[in-house]
Amino acid sequence: MIKTACAYVRVSTDKQEELSPDSQIREIKEYAARNNMLISKIYVEEHGISGKNASKRPAFQEMIATCKEKSHPYDVVLVWKFSRFARNIDESTYYKSILRKKCNVDVQSVSEPIIEGMYGRLIEMVIEWSDEFYLYNLSGEVHRGMTENALRGGYNSNAPLGYIKKKGCIPEIDPPKADIVKYIYDMYTKDDMAMADIAAKLNALGYRSNRGSKFELKTVAYILDNPFYIGKIRWNYYDRNNHQRKNEDEVIIVDGKHEPIITDEQWGLAQAKRCKARKHGGFGRKRTSVTAGHWLSGMIACSECGSNLGYHRDVHFFNCWKHAKGVCRSTSSITETKAIQEVLSALQSLAASDFYYIYSEQAGTETDDLEVKRTQSELDSLSVKLKRVKEAYRNGVDTLDEYRENKQLIMARQNELEAKLATLETPIAPKQNRKKVDFGEIIRLIQDESVTTEQKATAIRKIFDHFEWNREKQQFTAFLSDDIMSTQCSS
Repeated sequence: MIKTACAYVRVSTDKQEELSPDSQIREIKEYAARNNMLISKIYVEEHGISGKNASKRPAFQEMIATCKEKSHPYDVVLVWKFSRFARNIDESTYYKSILRKKCNVDVQSVSEPIIEGMYGRLIEMVIEWSDEFYLYNLSGEVHRGMTENALRGGYNSNAPLGYIKKKGCIPEIDPPKADIVKYIYDMYTKDDMAMADIAAKLNALGYRSNRGSKFELKTVAYILDNPFYIGKIRWNYYDRNNHQRKNEDEVIIVDGKHEPIITDEQWGLAQAKRCKARKHGGFGRKRTSVTAGHWLSGMIACSECGSNLGYHRDVHFFNCWKHAKGVCRSTSSITETKAIQEVLSALQSLAASDFYYIYSEQAGTETDDLEVKRTQSELDSLSVKLKRVKEAYRNGVDTLDEYRENKQLIMARQNELEAKLATLETPIAPKQNRKKVDFGEIIRLIQDESVTTEQKATAIRKIFDHFEWNREKQQFTAFLSDDIMSTQCSS
């Protein structure tokens, strides 16, 4: 009996020439020919993808989803070794269970023949445990090797800004970029500039990082904290999994063989200032949210970059968040008191004018609005369900047939509701209801301390679309909402 098979091919690293995709495919084809199997498709992962996490292997997910189809396209999945299928024993067991028990699709290794039956499965599990142990052991050995290299003054990573490093060579100073590093230290230690201001100035001068991106506060902080610039090598200082620095006793700092850019004296001044800033700013804790807590939050824009000014509740002022990151060069900050005064001034000007403002209103329908809302609500719910069934298919939860069936059911119901909605809604021609805005009442509402933040926010957004603050010109510009027309008319 001829069996239909698919092949799954994966290579983890550049150092596995003997496991290259072509080599794996050749051996899989030879095995299939000897065992009366017909390979209908070959799934190949991009070079260098790890077998530890199945969710990060698109070809693997596509293969599993295809195997689950009702048409039963494959009888067996062929791999060069079981380690190519997965290096995680839990995921390997999970997916093999789905294929063998639910899809009637076997998984076979062409280089690791396994006898049938219970003992064969036991041997297979031993092989997989061995593969997973090898992966974790290899990771530990690599880390230990790199640690030993660092202790001997070796270089494990790319050189930072200001240096050029060729493979196998000691990093050399890159004079133009080294000048940028010196400039950063001078601005920080001599000019007493904030890191965000340093980033903004560098960006304004057209300087860029090693990756070609703009400087940000975190970029400047990394340069100021890196002992590489005084001839040291730092290793194992950051935990990428938990996104935090490691304890000092875990960090390795040794003398390097490269030439320093910064003197020990200037480095010491920078570190003293950084240490003081960390204690004052609560280093390691999350910053207070600057996007909530005030009825003007999200309403005031920076005249330089157009970004919103975030509200700082602890110091009661608004500030451009891009400037805080060093991206915007403008210091568009304004105190809470002044911002409120400017808003009240704008409202008083409008109240004193001879202009009337009208609200554009859309009339409803002649039918029962409640039934229309119910129908529309169900339509919205169906749209969400349609997205979910599509995601289920993409993630390999549903087969293509299951996805098509679910999609047809949802779309059929959508068509019924849309037809119903068309019979329910008989729109009346739109009209405009002219209404004069009571600016005085809004002023009293803002000044009343008993009124909630939400009420003030709602009231101010009915009148204004946004405000723009130019600190250099001390200019606060108000922009009316589109719902209000500045058309002069009689009451």
